[in-house]
Amino acid sequence: MSLTSGTARTTPARAVTSGAPRSRQARTSTDPVWRVWITRHRVVAAILAGIVATHMATIIGFWLPAVGLPKLDWPSVNGGVFTPYGSAIQQFVSGSIFHYTDGVVFTVVFALAFHHLLPWRNTERGNLAKGLFFGTVLAIISCGFMVPLVYFPQFHPGFFSLNLGWKVILAIFLWHWVYGLHLGLIYNPLPADALEHVAPLPNAESDTQLTQD
Repeated sequence: MSLTSGTARTTPARAVTSGAPRSRQARTSTDPVWRVWITRHRVVAAILAGIVATHMATIIGFWLPAVGLPKLDWPSVNGGVFTPYGSAIQQFVSGSIFHYTDGVVFTVVFALAFHHLLPWRNTERGNLAKGLFFGTVLAIISCGFMVPLVYFPQFHPGFFSLNLGWKVILAIFLWHWVYGLHLGLIYNPLPADALEHVAPLPNAESDTQLTQD
């Protein structure tokens, strides 16, 4: 029941609060603690989002053959670049390290340098759109540069990897959309003006000034 309803207005203040801290009273379902925390800890939140988003997309890459698309084993592909003379397990382990590091670095750069420049407002849908847009940009870079010039030049992928077939291109875009989807769902900060009306977190330190959306 809303605290502004007729029933709540006739209820004594002590009965409404029930001893709850005033800071918790100020919170609403539109600004949950998680989104407030992300807004105030952007770097840590971006690192966490990068790990989860990269991992979920990596798992999906192994499952793509179930829907008739080629498997995308990016850890082994990266390992073939960084440790070309290693065994299969050595390439997988070394490639995983570089693969997840890349995912986190890209996410931090996105969060700190590009997120506030994109036209969508920091709503839940807006942040999701930003994540999917960033995933699409990375997919374009992958098809246009990384796959033909870095990962598989020996296969002569051609312009935008077209020689590898449409299924490979679709798989690459799906992989990066899964990454962007989880990025937008997890890295989901509040608009800067909304944070001004949110009570401080319990035991939170004083906040630094946030970059405007």
